[in-house]
Amino acid sequence: MDRKYVLALGLPLIALALGSLSMSAVPPQNQDPLIGTWNVSSPGQSPFIAVMTFNLGGTTVEYDTSGTNSSASPGETISLGKWRKTGNLTYKFGAENYIYDSSGNLSLIAVIDCGLSLAPTLNSYADACALNFYQCSLSQCPGPLFSGPVSVTATAVRF
Repeated sequence: MDRKYVLALGLPLIALALGSLSMSAVPPQNQDPLIGTWNVSSPGQSPFIAVMTFNLGGTTVEYDTSGTNSSASPGETISLGKWRKTGNLTYKFGAENYIYDSSGNLSLIAVIDCGLSLAPTLNSYADACALNFYQCSLSQCPGPLFSGPVSVTATAVRF
């Protein structure tokens, strides 16, 4: 087969395939605008930065840094939770994560309850959260309230 013919036929097919791949990464127009990954920060009394993902189906995943979040030191798990739409550009979400002491023993569970307002641009949000920390062990979790509620506010921009 002539090389020019292969190139003439092959390049448009490659472009079509790449175009199909890139179009599949675009979310459907009827998908909720909260779905996606966000860079979160809070400059408040207990500053932190985090990456939070709101998944299709109503689940959340958050990873924050121990360098800025005192509750992450010496260790905590990734926060997992769920979200739901409550109105036009407003949402509620909750999450939980386990916290370990300096010896690596399970000691607390953080229970987070938040309200979120998505900006009209759909590229940022602000939230207000209440955190409760309960004693936690392998035999009883959650246990008695250890601390809280602690009020935390944060803002986020689309990743």
